[in-house]
Amino acid sequence: MTNLFEAIKKIADQNPEGFTVQLPDLSWVTSGYISAYKETQNCFGDEGLTKALEHALSHNNIVGGWKNEDNKMFYFDSSKTFDSLDEAIKFGLENEQIAIFDLNTFREIKL
Repeated sequence: MTNLFEAIKKIADQNPEGFTVQLPDLSWVTSGYISAYKETQNCFGDEGLTKALEHALSHNNIVGGWKNEDNKMFYFDSSKTFDSLDEAIKFGLENEQIAIFDLNTFREIKL
């Protein structure tokens, strides 16, 4: 897991506006709707990345990162992808998310 941790930190440094990757190969997720799991809310810094990575490895193998413009902190999430907007919204609401992300249009969808 150390190699994944370091690789994701590097991806985050190179993509300060955000990223979504599939584990373990770190291929970019480029389509669909993304919603994070409640269990990885407020994950930032090394401790947060470790928590998000561990969760992702035992769930859907997707890790994302994004910069919160309000507090300028970089957050990490264990996430799930959806083809259906309705399913993504339902999952997002069930996981108490304030938004999901549409990778097809690169826009945030507030919930």
